[in-house]
Amino acid sequence: MGFDWEKAAGVPPRADDADLRISKTPWTSASGVADELRTATNSGLADLKEAGTGAASGTQGFDCTAALSEIRPTWEARLTSVRSECERLHGSLARTGTHFGEVDRHVKGRAAAVRIGNTPDWAR
Repeated sequence: MGFDWEKAAGVPPRADDADLRISKTPWTSASGVADELRTATNSGLADLKEAGTGAASGTQGFDCTAALSEIRPTWEARLTSVRSECERLHGSLARTGTHFGEVDRHVKGRAAAVRIGNTPDWAR
């Protein structure tokens, strides 16, 4: 089970998923969540680097210092990867939301131009 972007973006659950519903809002909201996560990850990465610098100078000679020096680069790599993926998702989701918003407006304009008159469907 993956991350539920719609839930994170505040999209209410649907009773029936039989119809495709395209809307700009969930994509744009999910883009914002990805950007917030990117920002938080970047902040965590900076904190990890700063803490590592302080720990190394005050704990020389302890076994834990060697372990921290060994582990820290792997966590930095993981956080950097998460930050990069969130940055990619932020841009991709924002573009998708913009596209769907434009498509929705275009389709609405085209559908509104269709004149069907006052004849009911059954009488045509």
